[in-house]
Amino acid sequence: MNEDTRLKVKAAVKELGYQRNEVARSLKVRSTRSIGILAPEFTNFFFMEVVEAIGRVLAENGYSMIVASSSGSVEQEKLNLRSLIERNVDGLVVMPSGLEGGHFKNKALKNTPIVVLDRKVEGIETDTVISDNRYGIKEILKGLAAEGHRRIGFIGGDLTFFTAKERYLGFIEGMKELGLEIDESCIFTEGLMLQSDGYEQLKKAFALEDPPNAYVIANDSLHIGCTTYALQNIPIDVRSNLVFATFDYLSYGPLLRYAHYAAAQRMEEIGIETAQILLKRLGGDMSDFPQVVMLRPEIKVLDFNGGKPFAHHL
Repeated sequence: MNEDTRLKVKAAVKELGYQRNEVARSLKVRSTRSIGILAPEFTNFFFMEVVEAIGRVLAENGYSMIVASSSGSVEQEKLNLRSLIERNVDGLVVMPSGLEGGHFKNKALKNTPIVVLDRKVEGIETDTVISDNRYGIKEILKGLAAEGHRRIGFIGGDLTFFTAKERYLGFIEGMKELGLEIDESCIFTEGLMLQSDGYEQLKKAFALEDPPNAYVIANDSLHIGCTTYALQNIPIDVRSNLVFATFDYLSYGPLLRYAHYAAAQRMEEIGIETAQILLKRLGGDMSDFPQVVMLRPEIKVLDFNGGKPFAHHL
């Protein structure tokens, strides 16, 4: 357009307070510049911090996020997925609620890049970013063994969940590698790995005639629940000998006084890797599809709680 017309248009835009209609524009260009994020819960600090890292990278590249929580329900996840499809999101980041993945084979998602985060889903082919769960559990277990603990309990979650199963298998394999006897009565794998589950599972452990003093705990929410139960219900002379090794180490970690060792997931790196893979697919680069990125957690010795340095793989 000529300069006179351009100035008239700008004046009209200013006078009318015009804002571009992105919904209408998306119908024309077939892109909403939005990414759907499906997570099982947001009470878990791990998910929140990873999503924040994803959001920063996406924002730098002109994308916004639409976030939905399934509260651990596959059925709710299906409803959330349908809603995101209706909103024509350009891509998806999925932290699945379970092992079931048939609903991600929806024909409407044929050309929609999907990156699965934190766990694997059977039956679908996607890019995946996960932590090395078995490595993390095995390494923190070594810390407990180095202190002299031989009878060690495990507090985890329902084994139909990928991360719960991987961390349980890491515990079983680690105990065998260390030559330690596995006491099945001291293994607790029920629930959704929430705080309430940790509370109930340590309660069950201390209902045993001879409960262990040392426990490997499968995530931060369970860890908080176990600590809460210990502080509220276990006599001080007994809980003073309590020792935890936990998968996850977040900002409040130093406040959880019984943890001697922790496997800290690389949340910033996980978020950045996820966003970069998604952007690559959105740009049409499918050269290394499907890509699996597995990041080893950082092993922390919490000496301020009584943890002691031990030999572990870097």
